[in-house]
This record gives sequence, C-alpha cells and structure tokens, in this order.
Amino acid sequence: MKVRDSGMPDETQWESFFNPELIVEKLFGKVILGNAAEFGCGYGTFTGAIARRTKGLIYAFDIEESMVERTNKRLKELKNLEVLRRDLEREGTGLPGAFVEAVALFNILHGQDPLRLLKEAFRIMSPGAKVAAIHWNYDPLTPRGPSLFIRPKPQDIQKWMLEAGFKISGSVLDLPPYHYGIKGIKPLI
Repeated sequence: MKVRDSGMPDETQWESFFNPELIVEKLFGKVILGNAAEFGCGYGTFTGAIARRTKGLIYAFDIEESMVERTNKRLKELKNLEVLRRDLEREGTGLPGAFVEAVALFNILHGQDPLRLLKEAFRIMSPGAKVAAIHWNYDPLTPRGPSLFIRPKPQDIQKWMLEAGFKISGSVLDLPPYHYGIKGIKPLI
C-alpha cells in the first residue's frame, strides 16, 4: 500500500529541503554500531548519510521500484547497502527480530497506519537500539509535505512511539528549514 499523499517532487527540488548529513548526525550521532534500516528511502537522500555512519549493513526500503533503482544507482559505491522494494505496511521488512541498531522513518508517518510501521521498527530492533523520525513542520507555509489533514504533529509521533513500545529520547528537535525530529530508544527489558 503506497503511503497516502506521498508523491515526490523532482529530485533536485527534494534535495533542497534537507541537509542529510546534519540531520542524520543529530538523530543518530557519528557512528551506528551494527545494522540499520531506513523505511521509505525515496531518492536515497538520507541513505548515504546513514550508510557512511553504519558499521554493519543498511537495509533501505521503498515501495516504488523507480526509487529502489535510483537509490541503487546513486549509491552504487557503498558496499554496506541493500535496497529493497517492499510494501512495509502490508509485508513488513522481512528482517529478523532484534537485527538492527537504528531505524530511520523520515517523512513517512503520514500513512494509513503509522503505528504499524513503528511496531515493525520495534520488532527488528535490538534492545537499546535507536529509532528516529522526521516530518514536515505542521505549518501551511512549508513548500511540500502532505496535507495538514494527515500531517502528524510532533506529539502524534511521540504518542505512536510510546504505543509501539519505545521510550522517547530527548525533546523535539528543530531541523530547519522545514522539519522536526523525534528520537526513541527500544528499552533494554
């Protein structure tokens, strides 16, 4: 199931909305020990920044074959990357439980069932692993993003993370110019 209101602008415009290296560092730090997963990789905007910090493999997922192909082509030099076409809301990741140390859910939690995505993230994460979500600010002046009707507010994402079993880590991060970020941790017990 394709995430509702998820059309992508052209790649150049999309890339202008983010500083991927800065965002990934703020959310995950300089190093990710073990494997990582990215739900909804799109053009691979954040995939390279995550892969370069990951000591293990990164599994990047997207429902669109064209995005899988673009990310593979763009990041073909990375040896620790596997890009997979997968309907995460219907099929999950297919990864084993307690398999990754970090999961990125960037601009994807406006879908039909964000809690299902977060529960899948929780399932594949090792105890103590980090989850991070970013989304468009809840502001009608943002140049992109889903309609405000389905765009989550920070407190929505925090609530969903808690319902999925995560502990919230820190406060809501401002990720200028158009985003905010939320971090969580899978408890050790």
